[in-house]
Formats: sequence, structure tokens, C-alpha cells
Amino acid sequence: MKNKYSSITWIIPFVLFVSCKEQITNKKPISIGDSSLIVTEKDSQFLQNYTEDIEPHKKGSAESKITQMMVQVDSLNTSKKIESENISIEKLKGFTIHFEQCDIVFEGISAHATNLAQNERNSNSVSYLMDLGNLLETKIEVNQLSEISIEQRIFVKLAVQQSDEQYILNDLGKYITQWYPLAGKNNRFVSVGTNSLQFSSVDHEKIKNALDRELRKKKKSKDDIKRWLQLIHNTNSYNDPPCTLVPISAQWKIVGKYNNQTVRKLIQFDIAH
Repeated sequence: MKNKYSSITWIIPFVLFVSCKEQITNKKPISIGDSSLIVTEKDSQFLQNYTEDIEPHKKGSAESKITQMMVQVDSLNTSKKIESENISIEKLKGFTIHFEQCDIVFEGISAHATNLAQNERNSNSVSYLMDLGNLLETKIEVNQLSEISIEQRIFVKLAVQQSDEQYILNDLGKYITQWYPLAGKNNRFVSVGTNSLQFSSVDHEKIKNALDRELRKKKKSKDDIKRWLQLIHNTNSYNDPPCTLVPISAQWKIVGKYNNQTVRKLIQFDIAH
């Protein structure tokens, strides 16, 4: 009996040794790039990524998100303003455009036609140069149309301002915002506010160079140039002071129904600088 257990004790290690040896000798070395050794998961439920990237968002993306939030705030404030306002029977007073199918009033605006030969009644697109008023938060009234909708977009330039002194950085060009649907009630609407103003992504170097060129065009002294460049020492984007966004032009798209026919009008106001 003792010899039997002794034999078993000797056989087990031998079998394990042979087994391991066979496994090692039968295995081929791993070859990099061997597609047969790659395990590919095909079930979509295991391929979803729920992990946030550790790398921070790019500056441009962050600016875009902030701008989007500000536009939403702008729209919400305008909607609240319209809802809380009692629209009287009395018509708005202001600059009136007399189209054949409708009259459109811009409250608080005074302007004149860019082209003196412009015929409002027979036109679908008109443009004006503003003499007085504001392109932002302007009340608009559309008469004689039904099912009215209005969209607006703004043309914006970047400026540097301190107190009453302002320099528009013309070398940086202009930025055209997206079309914003305007909040309205019945036939009255309100233009977008300052939160809807945007500009292209710029850095300190671009702002500095554009300001330097603008000051030299204005024939400013070396001391003035030095003082203004010092003011933008910590300015790294158009959102940083002393930068300010200046609306130079605006367009409105008006769509409505007149005698069951769709009417489309495009109106533009420019500000002389």
C-alpha cells in the first residue's frame, strides 16, 4: 500500500512536467501585427465610451459654448419681456417701410435709403443707412401679414474702448452671426440683445497688431500707442476688457402670409463708422 502511494506521488509531478513542456514547445512566439492573435469585440453594447476626456476642451470650443449659453439667455429674456408686456392697440412709431403687401415699423430708428432709386413697394430686399437708433433690442411691428416669423443676424466688428475713446480694429474684419429667430407676440417682435453678439477667435497677438496699426492710421503719438498697448497687456480674447463688440449692420428676414400667398422680405440697416 505504501509503495502504491509512493508511485502515485512520483507520477503526478512527472505528468505535470510533461504537460507544461508540451505546452511550451507547442506554443509559437507572439508576432507583432499577427491578426490571428487579435481579439475584436463586435457587440456594440461593449464598445460605447462613457468616459470623459482628460484633455481640456480647446479654447475655441469653450468660447463657442459660452456664446451659445449667452444667446439662450438673450432669447429667454426677450421672451419674458414680450410675455409680460401688454400690447396696446396703438401702433408702434418709428421708421416705416411700405412694401406692397405690408408695412414694417422699426421703433426708435431713423434712417434713409442707401440707394435713392430704391423702390420699396416693388422690392423684396431693401437697405438703409441709420441716422438714429439701435440695431439691438429694437421693437418691430409687421402689419397686414399673418403667420409671421422673423429672423435676424448681426454684422460685428471688434473694438478696444476706454471711457468715450474707441478704436475699431478694422484689420480683423467683421463677423456675421447666425440667423436668430426672434421672439414675438401677435405681430410684434423684439430684436436680439448684446448677448447675441459674437466674433471670430482671436488671441493677444492679433489684437495687439490690429490695435497698433489702427492707432498708427490715426497718427497717434508714441506715448498714446504705448498707453493703449499697455491697456491690452492681459487681453487674450474678444471677451476680455477693454475689448468690446460693435454691431455695424443687421439684417432681418420676414416671412408671412398675404392673401394666402407667402411673402418674404429682407431688410438691412447699416451704421456709418
